[in-house]
Amino acid sequence: MHKKQSFIGGAAVLAAASVLCKIIGAVYKIPLDRFFLHESGIAIYQGVCSVYNIFLAICVTGIPIALSGLIARADRKEEADLCRSAFVSVTLFCAISALLLYVFSDYVAKLLSGGELMGAEAVRVMAPSLLLMGVISSSRGYFQGHSEMLPSALSQVAESLIKAGAGILICASLLHKGVEKGAAGAMLGVTAGAFAAAAVLFVFYKRDGLKGGKFSIKKTKEILKLSIPVTLGAFWFTAALFADSLTVNNILAFSGKEASERLRLFGFLSRSNIVYNLPAAIITAITASIVPVVSAGKAAGDGEKISENISRAIKLIFFVAAPCSFGLMLFSPQIFKILFSQADEPFLLVFTGLLVFTLPLFQTTTGILQALGCIWRPIIFGCAAVIVKTVLNFALIPKIGIYGASIATFTAFFVAAIINFLMLRKYTELKNSISPVLKLIICAAVSCGAARLLYSVRISNVMFLVSIAFAAVSYIVLAFCSRAIRKQDIL
Repeated sequence: MHKKQSFIGGAAVLAAASVLCKIIGAVYKIPLDRFFLHESGIAIYQGVCSVYNIFLAICVTGIPIALSGLIARADRKEEADLCRSAFVSVTLFCAISALLLYVFSDYVAKLLSGGELMGAEAVRVMAPSLLLMGVISSSRGYFQGHSEMLPSALSQVAESLIKAGAGILICASLLHKGVEKGAAGAMLGVTAGAFAAAAVLFVFYKRDGLKGGKFSIKKTKEILKLSIPVTLGAFWFTAALFADSLTVNNILAFSGKEASERLRLFGFLSRSNIVYNLPAAIITAITASIVPVVSAGKAAGDGEKISENISRAIKLIFFVAAPCSFGLMLFSPQIFKILFSQADEPFLLVFTGLLVFTLPLFQTTTGILQALGCIWRPIIFGCAAVIVKTVLNFALIPKIGIYGASIATFTAFFVAAIINFLMLRKYTELKNSISPVLKLIICAAVSCGAARLLYSVRISNVMFLVSIAFAAVSYIVLAFCSRAIRKQDIL
């Protein structure tokens, strides 16, 4: 017998778990970089992670959502058939992929590192984790289909905690053998985390008692038909990072950079992405919460309520993003110095700050448009953004170095976010959505600018923390006093 959560309550549980996991992931990578791998090692680790994340996005993003929708209207026998079909198809795909990655690990490592054999062992230890994705995707889809979000949430948290703990411990134990061994140890943490997630879900699944089920090509096609647009809708930043992993080192190699310098520069780019994930984790919760609200409003035919909730979601995105963006741009050397004990290439964070504005807006508007029934257009724009970003990598990196990758990402997704926003204006009656956003940007610029002046009075780590606290308090006061944000928006 299933104990169901409410539609919005279940989304809130998953959103909370997602935010917690992203924070754990970002916080874990900071000591992993600062105390163990440093810029060269983190470059190897992040490159291999980008490959893993592609499979994660394909198998564990869209398939559970598609499966949950089918299970919600299926009888007990159909549920078993659907789960077996999802498990077999995902496991078969991932088993073939894992075998290929393991056999061709040297080639994959050379592709990621610009021709050098760096990271092959990390690829090999990552490959077995793919074998668990069938269990993870089918189990999450089954429980979410019954509006039971707790198993999925607990499996995500277990995965993040084990990945962080095991990754640091194994990395530290292997680091004396070299930075490549250390990166492979950190990737073993990823595999251990996948085992933990699968184990948690398996316990819940066995306790539920669903047995049997037959593999069906027809049901597999149904799952794929629903999962592909959902997967692609949430896929594009992962794809952009993967594009960087494939192109940046190779472009730098073609430009004449030595292997050690290529890894060093890619490591700095990886650091800026780690910092990006901290504010993005909070903004992700807004996306996870607004999509089911929009879906429910569309089902009820309440256009006014849909527009009101979308306007609030956009305001909340900028309420979080604006101060984070200006903070990253104005304090980039200090943030790098405190987090990673180095301030090399700090202005990468300036472009990261701009990306904090654009990419969450693109991701949220993509989710909203799909919830409104506009499935493929935002996917096409996302695909175009990744293609444009990759082309810009080739155009900009030879001329301005590693900064070209950050500029390319910002430019491509800025255009895509604007197009999405204009489409939302076309499909919904968004009321007064521009004025509060402009107010929030002004409030953030004033408070962060004042904090930067305060910091310049006495430059120290203590004054940096005081300045950040001052910026946060003054921003919140200005935002509420100007009525850019209101109490009911937060609630």
